[in-house]
Amino acid sequence: MLGDMKPFRLAGNIYFVGTYKASSHLIDTGDGLILIDTGYEETADVVIESVTELGFDIRDVKYILHSHGHGDHSDGTPKILSLAEAETFLGAGDEKYIKGWTPDHLYEDGQVISLGNTHILCLATPGHTEGTYSFFFDVEVDGKVYRAGMFGGAGTNQLKRPYLNRRKCSWLNRGLYFKSVERLKKEHVDIFLGNHTWNNGTKENYEKMLTSDVNPFIDDTKWVPFLNSCETLAETVIRNESRDLFVNYAHRGASTYTPENTFLAFYTGMYMGANGIETDVQMTKDGVLVLFHDDTIMRLTGAEGSVCDYTLEELRQFTFEKEGQIDKIVVFEDFLKQFGWRDITFAIEIKQAGIEPQIADMMRKYGVEGKSVVTSFKFDCIRKIKEYAPELHIGWLKRNVTDEDIEKLRAIGGEEICPEAQEITPEKVEKWHREGFNVRAWGVYDEELMRHAYDCMTDGMTVNFPDKLTEYRKDN
Repeated sequence: MLGDMKPFRLAGNIYFVGTYKASSHLIDTGDGLILIDTGYEETADVVIESVTELGFDIRDVKYILHSHGHGDHSDGTPKILSLAEAETFLGAGDEKYIKGWTPDHLYEDGQVISLGNTHILCLATPGHTEGTYSFFFDVEVDGKVYRAGMFGGAGTNQLKRPYLNRRKCSWLNRGLYFKSVERLKKEHVDIFLGNHTWNNGTKENYEKMLTSDVNPFIDDTKWVPFLNSCETLAETVIRNESRDLFVNYAHRGASTYTPENTFLAFYTGMYMGANGIETDVQMTKDGVLVLFHDDTIMRLTGAEGSVCDYTLEELRQFTFEKEGQIDKIVVFEDFLKQFGWRDITFAIEIKQAGIEPQIADMMRKYGVEGKSVVTSFKFDCIRKIKEYAPELHIGWLKRNVTDEDIEKLRAIGGEEICPEAQEITPEKVEKWHREGFNVRAWGVYDEELMRHAYDCMTDGMTVNFPDKLTEYRKDN
């Protein structure tokens, strides 16, 4: 035997034919075989040999159902297809994960796949991947009918933001995962099939079967507690990341101490422990992207007009001063040259409508898309930049966030909600997290509000005094 687990009859017409690390299940429908998941490429021979050892012929596999597209569930498919003329099924959105084969069918939510005496209900349960599906079907054992069920993607490590970023997946997968768990809790399951063997104790239950007349796989008390544990693990991932990956954004740089949106402010913020920089982008009269916050230049220069009324060279004649320190306006491209290669996160706020493509192109040029969030108070601005550059993470700066705002942001693929700090409560942050959103606070004008926003388990905040936040985080 090639594998690390012996193939066996799990219950009724369900057989385990996988390995410890990659579950595969065979269903004998009386009119052909259904295989659920094919495992790794290097263990495909284990699946084939297991089918044979159980007295079946791999050529009788008519349907191959994939719970999702990750390699440990689908890379064995090409080898199986070289021996069996089976039809393959996969969830839409997971095509990007598979290799060496093309699905014959993309599931439809609620679809029933029938073969012989078996009718498998396929439910969309995204989160682990975009196209994860879960399966439910009836099984007859000793004259009694039981309901078998499998959660098609229970793992929560794939919900971690670094993983999502590497896979170019939306952070909203987290919210989808919670919704999927809630949906699955409504399904009754007597026979819990593990998408991985450790989900349902496949190995341990098999060993119990060898010495017991009672089938340990038939147990309707295991399903919901397992789903509850999935939910808890997902909550833990988010809670831990809100501390471990928290972003202390120097707001326009360390703007309490230095002229805002200047190199002096940004470097000072980094010196004070900031691991993120927040800045604002506008365009000059001659089409150059520069960093400037206000609608007019009056507060910082004493002159009339807006950034768009001046050329870059004209703006460079002005100096910005604070606490005896002086600096000048910064070009966005120069900012990215100086900071884009560093291990910091960027919050780029669009202050002027119509410049979304230019901002996106500049970010692409310097490769900062994956470690930036583009934000605006102007919803149309974030909508337009997301349409132009779907790979960008976008956030909405918003006062008085409503449920309608959340749905509006979700509809355009926005992944970060940015509420005013004084609006934040722990309950709101938890709710937004369960919806799948990153939460970043703004309007942090004093230390008390800073402590409050941090203690509410936000994922980041823009703060004018990053040194104070750095110190608070050391003690909390």
